[in-house]
Amino acid sequence: MFSAPSGALAAKWQGAQQKMAEDQARLATCRAEPWTCSHDELRFEAIVGAARERQGRALIGEINRAVNLSIRPMSDERRFAVLDHWSGPLETLEAGVGDCEDYAILKLLALQEAGLTPEDLKLLIVQERMGQNAHAVAAARIDGRWLILDNRGFTLVDMAFTPYRILAQLDTGQEGRYASADPELENLRGTM
Repeated sequence: MFSAPSGALAAKWQGAQQKMAEDQARLATCRAEPWTCSHDELRFEAIVGAARERQGRALIGEINRAVNLSIRPMSDERRFAVLDHWSGPLETLEAGVGDCEDYAILKLLALQEAGLTPEDLKLLIVQERMGQNAHAVAAARIDGRWLILDNRGFTLVDMAFTPYRILAQLDTGQEGRYASADPELENLRGTM
């Protein structure tokens, strides 16, 4: 059952969606007026262009691989001197570094630009089944199956077989509603 977003997680997700919308506008301008494109907009378009040459699972895998190779992991504490900051997709690409949700947000925008619908995309906040740290991954639905795109690897994992416990599902469609939020989520210390 979906609930109205509230709290810190919802505010972060709404902020991320706003940044994604702003980046989509920048990319539309770049496509319409190529001479205005920044280096990072062109890099993003190259990632999406390579993915568009593929279909289905291969398209999703191409974006997962390309994003994983485009940025290096770096904590928000090291980068921004704060515990948690959700960067916009082009901001992450420009910096060349980010943490797990930065990878996931970049992947979500790339998947949308490659043709997946918002209803087929989610940002998942997860926890390792035996661990305490929260982690963020992107999820994409193809052929009725949800696949997880993780910055920790290149293999797409069917959500039914995930090694993670899902704490929250943040939808890119339906005005960014979320479901299944764990009440302890806001108190987890992690790599988000």
